[in-house]
Formats: sequence, C-alpha cells, structure tokens
Amino acid sequence: MTGRTLRDILLFILPFLVLIIAPGGALAHAVVTGSEPSDGVILADAPENVTIRFNEPVSLVRTQILDPEGQDVLVAGSTSSDDGHLRLGLPASLVEGTYTVSYYLMSIDGHPIAGSLIFSVGRISGDVSEESAARRSGTQTANEPTLWLFAFLAIRVALYLGVFGAAGGVAFLLLVMSSGRSRHSVLRIITASSITGFVAALVGLGLQGGMLLGNPPGFLLDGETWLIGARSPFGRTAIAAIFGFALIWIAARIARSATAHIISVIGSLLVLASFAFSGHVITGGPFELTVPPLLLHVAIAAFWVGSLLPLLRVLTRPEASLSVSRFSHVAVMAVPVMVLAGAVLAALQVREPNALLTTEYGLILIGKLVLVAALLGLAVLNRAKLTPALTRGDEGASRRLGRSIQAEIGTVVAILFATAALGTTTPPRALLLGRDEAVLFSGRSVDAIVSLQPGRIGLNEVNIVVQDSDGRPQDVEEVAVWVSNSERGVAPLVRPAKQMQPGRWKVPELVLALPGAWQVEVDILISDFAGETLEGRFAVQEVIAN
Repeated sequence: MTGRTLRDILLFILPFLVLIIAPGGALAHAVVTGSEPSDGVILADAPENVTIRFNEPVSLVRTQILDPEGQDVLVAGSTSSDDGHLRLGLPASLVEGTYTVSYYLMSIDGHPIAGSLIFSVGRISGDVSEESAARRSGTQTANEPTLWLFAFLAIRVALYLGVFGAAGGVAFLLLVMSSGRSRHSVLRIITASSITGFVAALVGLGLQGGMLLGNPPGFLLDGETWLIGARSPFGRTAIAAIFGFALIWIAARIARSATAHIISVIGSLLVLASFAFSGHVITGGPFELTVPPLLLHVAIAAFWVGSLLPLLRVLTRPEASLSVSRFSHVAVMAVPVMVLAGAVLAALQVREPNALLTTEYGLILIGKLVLVAALLGLAVLNRAKLTPALTRGDEGASRRLGRSIQAEIGTVVAILFATAALGTTTPPRALLLGRDEAVLFSGRSVDAIVSLQPGRIGLNEVNIVVQDSDGRPQDVEEVAVWVSNSERGVAPLVRPAKQMQPGRWKVPELVLALPGAWQVEVDILISDFAGETLEGRFAVQEVIAN
C-alpha cells in the first residue's frame, strides 16, 4: 500500500473522528414552544389530552406516559400534525400523583427529538400514605428492560473480546512476536477479533437505542432505534470502535508492510480510546484522575488478554520459547501499572470502603477482584515456573503452560462479564447524591459542585456551584440541568437554573416521579463563545412513610 493510499484512508475517517470527538449538542433542531398542561403544573382535575407544541413540523416515532407507580399509561391516541403539535389522548380517569410524559420524534430535517415533561394530578408524588408507599415499593414496573439488559451485557462482553483480541493482538505482533509461521495464525486471530468487535459495536448501538426507548427487540428493524442509540453516550464509544476495528481489519489484510503497521496502530488507539467516550469512569472525577488511568488500564489489559490466544497458538512452534520469554518480560513491567490504575479507578467509584459490602456495585467489584487475583496467581505461576521450564526445554513444559493459559482465558471471560455488569450498575459515588451530599462534576475549563435535596421522589432542589480550576466560584452566563432515566425510558427533562449569586445557581423545583438512577447533565454557558457540559448520575430514593 502506498503513502497516497494511507492518506486517502485517513482523509476518509477524519470526518467521522471529528463527529465522534466533537462535543455533543441537543438531540434535535426542533424545540418545544409550549405544552398543555404546562411542564411541572399541578392540576386539580385530570386532563383529557396532552399537547406539546414545537416550532416546526415533527413526525411521531414513539411516546410513553408513566403513572405515579411507574406503570405505562394506555394512551387513547397519539398524533402529530403539520403545525408542529403532538397530541396524546389520556384515559378517562387518572389517579393522583405525578405523570411523566416522554416523546421520541423526528424533526423535519431528519434529526431525532427526545424530551419529557411532567404534570401532577391533585398532588406531587412523594406525599403518600403508608399503604401507598408499601404498594409502590413492591411494584415491579412493566417497563423494566430485563431482556435488553441481558442482551446488552452479552454484546459488551463481545465488544471487550473484540477490543482485547484485536488491539492486544496487534501489540503482541509488534512487541512480542518473533518471525515464524505462527504469524499467520496471529493475523487470523486479529481478523476474527476485529470482525467480532465490529459486529458487537454495531449491534450495541441498536440495543442501546432499544433500552432508551423501552422497545422490544423487534424494534431493531426500526431506524429510530439506531438513531437514538447513536446519539447516546454509548454511541460515541461504538462509532469510535467501529472505525477502529475496520482499520485493524484492513491492516491485517495488508499484513507485513510498514503502512499496515501504522494503520493497525491507529485502529488500536481508536478502539482503546473509545472507552473514554462513555461509562461511569469518565464522570467519576477530574479528567486527569480518570481518563489517563482508564486508558492505561485498558491498554495494558488489552495487551495481556490479547496475547493469551496467540501464545497458545505458538506453543507448538519452534519460536515458542522466544515469544513466551518476550511476553513475560513485557508483562512483568506492565501488569503492576495496570493493577495500580485499576485501583485508582475503583477508589474513585466506590469512595467509601463500606460500600464494597453494602452496594450491588461493591459486591460485583469484589467478585471481579477475586477473579483478577486468580488471574494474577496464574500469571505468577507462568512467570516463575512454567516459562523458565519451557526455556530450558523441559519435556511437558509446553503442555503445562498451555493448560495454564487456557485457565487464564476462562478467568478472563468471567472478568469481562463482571466488568460489563459493573457498567450497568450505579456506582456508590453516584449514590452519594441521593444522600444530600455535594458531588464534584469535573470538566476541562470549569467544575461544578452539585447537590440534590432531598434526593427522593417528588419535589427536589438542585444546587450548583460553578468554580474555576482553583476552586473559586466562577461567574457564568447561563446554567441548565438535563435529567433523564434510561432504565425507565424517561427522555431528558430540561430545567433552567436561577442565579443566586456569582457562581451559585439553583433549580428550585425539580419533580422526579420515579425512583432509581438518573443521569444528569449540567449545561454551562461560560461566555458567548465558550461552554461546557458536565455529566454524572444521582440516585432518587423511595419515600419511606412514617
């Protein structure tokens, strides 16, 4: 392949890289101009219809209304008109409490639109009797995306295997592989891994969109499902990974040329960097404390895990001793860095030691740590006994080392399932907001200290302190808060914040009708030419009746 061909490939992917890296904006060009009932209103009597007005025509994709118990309200009829009106017919009788209306539409220019509004009948949810609270706590929501969750876990594991097998395989070729016939076997592993990762990332877009929309799997055939998935935080991860896997596959087909090495490195960096585009880690603290350890942890893990299957393939080859020895020397320096980076990331998510035993996230993390300890034990065995025996030419060393590597591979698969489960579980540091504690949301130019009070269903207050890099309150132009709950299919609720004093803002009335983990974005307009969006999560608790 010529330098011109490489240039053409890079020019082809550059626009997509810009799309991935560029800050995400609103979901659509159409904006809400009003609604009946108005957002946040408390009505004495139940309305017959919900009407949402937009500044341009919209096409209806899907709507959802959740009642105070989190159950779907059967909509009598849904229509969108050329004048930009969305009308939802309501049942004849609605119980008291807060209702959440989520809509998924398409604007006239083809952009997806998603949003929510709330209204209450009689009272805001949260002011409940003991009987009602008990009934609510025992209710199983019909919208619980169990099927989506299991499917998404499987896809995430497949994506991890693709990343580690492809990027790790490339690292194995460049850092460990000696010349020999085994090179072709390793290239086949890289090719299969890149295809696996490509398919997993692509399907993951649809599954993410389905989870957000609360649709059954059949909706994978619906284009809106994929559009919503692409615009989700996971969308950037998937798109970056897709292009990275494509580059690695191209490089594997080119094989030995210098151009292939360059392309494979670019593709590997892209799939590894995709981990920094979404997930709990990037919202768990300052950029310099989260992203660098994350990338170090993922890169070294990819090298280690991605080398296991190639090592298993070369054990029967004459070059086995040299390859195993090279891998062992690199791993002994890299693995401690991986463990240290992982410890930093875990500490940022857990925050409090007792959370390891008192939260679902902590228990899963303990299980993962036990598996990692077992994996390290196998690695120590290989390094201390089996690798030297293979180097000496001991009879049977190759067979014993092969069995140990197979055990490592099985342990790795279990670790990846635990990692995928952690990615779908609210970390303890996010639960802090549910206990009225202020949490730091970190950005590149500004930070924000955010607190939710009282952190229960019903009426809440959000306090925001915008500060500079030195921790001093910073005066900004505007602040808005976006909250959503993907697990319950609630599209973003948008609330502008009121400035109380320079650097201090408040959303005095934020009604959240459903318990669970909510995603929050703090949109900060620093000046006419600069802005920042800070992301995190908080937990909304049930009301405990006296």
